[in-house]
Amino acid sequence: MSMQSPKPIEGAHDGQVPDLDTYIERDYYERRFRPYRWLVDAERYLAGALLIAVFAVIIFQVFTRYVLDMPLSWSEEVARLLVVWLTFVGAGFVASRNAHIAVDILAVYLPKKLATASQIFAMLVVVAASAYMVWAALSLMVLTGPLQMTATSLPMPLLYGAVFVGYLMILGHTALNIVMYLRHPAEIPDAVEKAAAMEGL
Repeated sequence: MSMQSPKPIEGAHDGQVPDLDTYIERDYYERRFRPYRWLVDAERYLAGALLIAVFAVIIFQVFTRYVLDMPLSWSEEVARLLVVWLTFVGAGFVASRNAHIAVDILAVYLPKKLATASQIFAMLVVVAASAYMVWAALSLMVLTGPLQMTATSLPMPLLYGAVFVGYLMILGHTALNIVMYLRHPAEIPDAVEKAAAMEGL
């Protein structure tokens, strides 16, 4: 999936903020199912909001420590928590674009059917690993239920909840990608073209 700059919108829409679809390329399921498109957009906006929140908390932390000379113990813990959530929510969103870093030399040089089979096998491994991590994160959330974080007194399961949500997103998106590879192979971008598009070439 590509993330390219949009062309200028002329006419009645000139000067207005372009629709989100101007900037991104929707996959098969996003085009066919509006609720799924809304879900992916919610993941995108949540990841962006978390990134802004991390930036704001870190700037606030630097300001209180070096300008006011009054460091706040809770700000560092909140920043770490936000970074953890950003990491896993971002990973889940990237899975919706099927754009995680991968060694795709086989997909480039193998025949189309063998390349597709290798991609499906890799995604099955991701599904199995994600299912295990969802179970492990849920177990840790139950295990640490009574515990609280040191500085903020927030519940400890909130930390492991990021792992649970992130891997649940990866599991769902990867499973859908497998279905698309099997049922809608024409919707799968060529590996070389996809890499070039993502690099803006």
